Amino acid sequence: PPPQTHPNVDKKLFTAESVLGLKNPEKSFPLNNDVGVLKWRLQTTDESLIPLTINCWPSESGSGCDVNIEYELQEESLELNDVVISIPVPSGVGAPVIGDLDGEYKHDSRRNMLEWCLPVIDANNKSGSLEFSIAGQPNDFFPINVSFVSKRNYCDIQVIKVMHVDGDSSVRFSSETSFVVDKYEIL
Repeated sequence: PPPQTHPNVDKKLFTAESVLGLKNPEKSFPLNNDVGVLKWRLQTTDESLIPLTINCWPSESGSGCDVNIEYELQEESLELNDVVISIPVPSGVGAPVIGDLDGEYKHDSRRNMLEWCLPVIDANNKSGSLEFSIAGQPNDFFPINVSFVSKRNYCDIQVIKVMHVDGDSSVRFSSETSFVVDKYEIL
């Protein structure tokens, strides 16, 4: 879907010139308050657009399953923070036995979830893996859910300058960029 602008933003000006301007200069935005003026969303099943790929390889062993899960950053200009890869695990069979591990993990026995936690994934730390063993079947480890935050936009939109409505003078401004996951699921 196309970017969504705040109702007070001139949509025609944005479409034609990529400029966010007030539709009615008499109706200004409140000062010293955070106001979202542009929202952008990517919804896709095209795997080439996924910033972080996850591969999970459960294989049956004599006593259950050996699971190898890997991540790889596809978009190296991004820095992903507070990454949590949540893998469902069977209930009532005890904690998973962790083998090789990049990052840290938490086993949440109440939610039957293994959470693989990585503080930062970036160009210097673009891939990693986790291996564990637990009683279960290969399909027990799906769906895997991924969450992260980033201060860099996926689409690299930036605010270059802010101008007064009634003239050409520049205004001091601050901006905050937030790239968050709404739903990222590996089935």
